[in-house]
Amino acid sequence: MSAPHPHSAADLALAPVLIGIERNLARLRTGADLEFALALALNDDSSWYHSAGERAHRVLQGATRDVDLHGWTAVPTPDWHGLAISHGGYTVPIMLGQRLTGYITHGVAASQPAG
Repeated sequence: MSAPHPHSAADLALAPVLIGIERNLARLRTGADLEFALALALNDDSSWYHSAGERAHRVLQGATRDVDLHGWTAVPTPDWHGLAISHGGYTVPIMLGQRLTGYITHGVAASQPAG
């Protein structure tokens, strides 16, 4: 079975989309204060997010901030461990990592350090 070839401009834009999302996630994963980083990036407050689903969409917003998705869509995975980046019949998962998954499932204190 051969690898699929790009069929559209959106297909060709996948690499820049994934790189932009990963850069944003790296900042969230490694920053000293996750809550502050999310609040600053999204101009919001953690008190607005009460459920895992709401926090997952908050992380999604942080991950896709200032990223031109070029027709790709991004949604949290059902298990809250990643983001599914999709277009047409293709889906590429991006794992969030332990820190962001922990935030989504349990919430996090504003002063919780990275790592």
